[in-house]
Amino acid sequence: MTYLLLALKYWRECLIALLAFLILCLLMILNHKDHSIEKLKQEHISYVQTQTELNLKAQVTAREKEKEYQNQIILAERNYNEKIKQISHDARIAESHANSLSKQLADANKRLSTATREAQTEYAQKLSNVFDECVTEYRKMAERADGHEADAERLSHL
Repeated sequence: MTYLLLALKYWRECLIALLAFLILCLLMILNHKDHSIEKLKQEHISYVQTQTELNLKAQVTAREKEKEYQNQIILAERNYNEKIKQISHDARIAESHANSLSKQLADANKRLSTATREAQTEYAQKLSNVFDECVTEYRKMAERADGHEADAERLSHL
């Protein structure tokens, strides 16, 4: 009871002490919050730096992969061009062989002697025509097949 009487007698001083205590508490809370904010700012800065470094590393890795893919594309194109050259060379050889066979058939047509002359000529000409058509179709089919094979190989390397 005596404390209550003292507090009532010195109410202004008690109120000032209470307000001073509250101001000190608020200053301590404010100081703690400022410290937390500074800590979060530092964490943010380090996070941004880490993310920037990771982003740069990812960009370097992406460039390396892109170069690797470009090298693979160049290699595939070279292989494709070499295949096309080989196919063209093989087609010329096949055409040369076909022409040689056609000439041989033409010579054979001239040498047939057992049948009648008209029958021999007609028979040889028909055989020669059929053979020429077969050779032409075979050569076209072989060129298409070789081209398809080269295209498939080129695409498999991409």
